[in-house]
Amino acid sequence: MERRWLVTLLALGIGLFGSAHAADVTVAVVNALRLQSEAPQVASVREKIKVEFAAREAKTVAQQEQIEQLEQKLLRERDGMSDAEAKSLQRDIRSRTLRLENAKEELESDRRLRLSEEMDRLRRVLAEVIADVAKAESLDIVLESGVTWASDRANITDKVLQRMRELDAAGK
Repeated sequence: MERRWLVTLLALGIGLFGSAHAADVTVAVVNALRLQSEAPQVASVREKIKVEFAAREAKTVAQQEQIEQLEQKLLRERDGMSDAEAKSLQRDIRSRTLRLENAKEELESDRRLRLSEEMDRLRRVLAEVIADVAKAESLDIVLESGVTWASDRANITDKVLQRMRELDAAGK
């Protein structure tokens, strides 16, 4: 019985001691999804990727127009063509269509890869800005996921966004 009391008192003491130290720890949260969608650098990244792939996009549009022209030609002139000419034109259309589909898939894959690379770089910048805000606010811990609810006082997302806007303005 005495041992049970000792264990209970020890647990109570640890709980009180731990609570006293926990009161000194400041915790904040940040909404990473909101940061990744509202930071001005995200729009810059998307525009950069769009410009980077504009030439390849234009090339696929031109290829699509060529295929459509060949299909129209086949429809218009089919009656005046021999079977061999019609089959040759159909094979050409199929071959071009396959090449176009492959080019589109490759373009999308490359675009996703570049976007992923740029967003990874942006996430590193965001992590640095979050750390800077946390240091400026004298925070001990900043959580970014797994938080069900946080008060406005504990949410530093707006402060991080403001810092990101300042960095964007300074960079331009």
